[in-house]
Amino acid sequence: MTASVIPQYKPLIAEFKDIDNLSSSDFEIFVRDLFVASGWTDAEITQTGKEFKHGDGGVDIFAWKGKRKFAIEVKQRQLGTTVDVKALNQLVTGATLANVTYKILVTNSWFTSEVKARALRLGVELIDRDELQNLWVIKHSEIGRDIKPRTYQQDVINEALALHAAGKSKLLIEMATGLGKTYTAAHLIKRLIQKNSRRPRVLFLAHQVEILLQSVTAFKNVLGIGNFSFSACFGGTHPEDTDFVFASFDTLYSKLDALSAGAFDYVIVDEAHHTLAKTYSAVVSLFQPQLLIGLTATPYRTDNRDVVSFFGGADGHIGKFDLVWALKNKKLAFPKYLVLLDDLDQDKIDQLESGLSLSDIDKLLFLHKKDHEIVRLIDKTVTEQGIENVKGIIFCRNIQHMNHLIAFFEPGTATLVHSKMYDQERRENIRLFREGDYKYILVCDLFNEGIDIPETNLLIFMRYTGSRTIWLQQLGRGLRKTPNKEFVHVLDFVGSLERLNEIKGLAKEIEQQPRYHGSTIDDPEEMDAPGVYHDTSLEVQFSAEAAKVLALLEEMKMQLNSRDVLLDKLRRYREKNDELPSIAKLEQELADISLDQIATHFGSYLSYLTSAFNEDVDIPSMRTRLIEFLDTFIGENNMAPSFYTISLNFGVNPLYEFSEKEIQQLLPDYDNLVSARIKVADSQVESDMPVKEVDVCPWIETYRGKPLNLVSFKQLPPDVQKQIKNKYQSAFVFLKKLKDAL
Repeated sequence: MTASVIPQYKPLIAEFKDIDNLSSSDFEIFVRDLFVASGWTDAEITQTGKEFKHGDGGVDIFAWKGKRKFAIEVKQRQLGTTVDVKALNQLVTGATLANVTYKILVTNSWFTSEVKARALRLGVELIDRDELQNLWVIKHSEIGRDIKPRTYQQDVINEALALHAAGKSKLLIEMATGLGKTYTAAHLIKRLIQKNSRRPRVLFLAHQVEILLQSVTAFKNVLGIGNFSFSACFGGTHPEDTDFVFASFDTLYSKLDALSAGAFDYVIVDEAHHTLAKTYSAVVSLFQPQLLIGLTATPYRTDNRDVVSFFGGADGHIGKFDLVWALKNKKLAFPKYLVLLDDLDQDKIDQLESGLSLSDIDKLLFLHKKDHEIVRLIDKTVTEQGIENVKGIIFCRNIQHMNHLIAFFEPGTATLVHSKMYDQERRENIRLFREGDYKYILVCDLFNEGIDIPETNLLIFMRYTGSRTIWLQQLGRGLRKTPNKEFVHVLDFVGSLERLNEIKGLAKEIEQQPRYHGSTIDDPEEMDAPGVYHDTSLEVQFSAEAAKVLALLEEMKMQLNSRDVLLDKLRRYREKNDELPSIAKLEQELADISLDQIATHFGSYLSYLTSAFNEDVDIPSMRTRLIEFLDTFIGENNMAPSFYTISLNFGVNPLYEFSEKEIQQLLPDYDNLVSARIKVADSQVESDMPVKEVDVCPWIETYRGKPLNLVSFKQLPPDVQKQIKNKYQSAFVFLKKLKDAL
């Protein structure tokens, strides 16, 4: 083949949306040149009657990537139309005639669901309008990459293999967005297959079709084409008898009756924190593979259900390369974080200094500025920060908030997407944001997972008070790195003191995170990529108002960790130390956490533990300690302690280990326990007391002949109870004396 040399990429268009105005031949040239700019070589457009006797034979371009030759078919369509299986069949036929294994179908439109499913079975890569625009923006494609694991990925693979060899059948791999979770899993599966001589059966599960298609590319790059068979199971299709099945949860859930527990040797679950949802867990729990692998960037759920335990427990939780690690090691675009707060007047500052509860402070500071004022402030801040060619994602509280807020943006500058939209409408709005003049796209329940817009250079959080987990998911998704994007601006209209403190805490965590000593770049494509130097500290600016609040909180000694932060620190402590800190050592063992914070968020230490670990808490030992306390107290006082008394004994001010209600739940047989122990104490008193005449005592004379027991004794006036106890040491001894005097 004669090389087609293009010394410098000179696109035929100025803006991506102009591709629709190209002629068919120019569109082919555009695609060829874009592929060359993105790493392919020797790209040639086929000529009628040259490579094939008739027409182009179903192949428009031949190109090389490394040692792999690709057959590329280009289909230009009108917007609103789709590419069907006819084009797919043409490409497969043409590639077969040309004896080319690797195939790509490209369009400026989109593909039908049938094409997506069949392409996977036939080994065809698909580039639709969205992926073509990604290629236009970043000049890079995962297709055809011949890569080896990065050092930190290899560390995870080695640990996984060692744990599996030692008997572990479940693993959870935690890696932040952009660190290559799927490639790590693909290399791990490759190693496992090499150790097993028989045909493998592998299931890859995800909740979005986009994730499945991206994952197929990664597995093909690692395992090659032709070595294994692949199939798709989404959009209602049935799982096929192939080596690898890439399936969506909803479709596989509807096909469970046709599957057996031993259908797959290895099961991989992407975005594994979803697994505890009812339908997802039903799918995963059906199978009994040799190894179950969960992949996630965020192992903790907003409802605090235990994902780690589902995937085999703390000893199988590996990787732990989280967002902090990724930022420290420059694997994500760095956020330039600006924290904005409502204006503060002296009255508000005075109220802060007077000492208020956390909820009162939140109400004081965060419920004032109107949405139309915030929209104006966004435009003002964008201008002041010098952000050019704005493409901003705005995270809203809910769909209602989003629909209300968009009315305040200048017409033609903002659009929105949410999960209740039809797919076609959502896709069209995203296209208009990427290609048109829209500066902003408003979202609330999308863009946490699976969807990337490389052009994004601004993230805006609209007074969002949701969980730390969701916040970090959204932040990480917006920070995916591209060759021409080293920084992302972030505007956070903080909605609570917790968020204010979380931002400050994130900066501190990044500062304290040790640098990884191994290489994080083993791919030549990455080594050659241009970059902008920056240090590894998080750049956070606080508005004057936010800075005032932080200063006041510092003076007030208020360390306001959020509930999620408290849970995360406790979970990580147990994973590292394989034990839990005692209540007396909590502040010593968990950095920047106070007993007051735990009491505020959870009420008791037991509630803190159960919120973090559900039922994975040593309840029997707690019950034993409570019973031992009953023994001691009754033995010393000859009376039963109240639940309040017990709670006071098990605590370090201001945090109780158990609330009164929790003690009742731990000791449902409290009355029987007390009764048995008082009888023992009664017999001991009788045996120890010398026989003597009944004392003549005014208290004895006062209550002689009156029915009095422990319950009615507690109903006596407090000063009377005190005087009697001073004379007789306890109510029990007095009641015994009274009984003897009858």
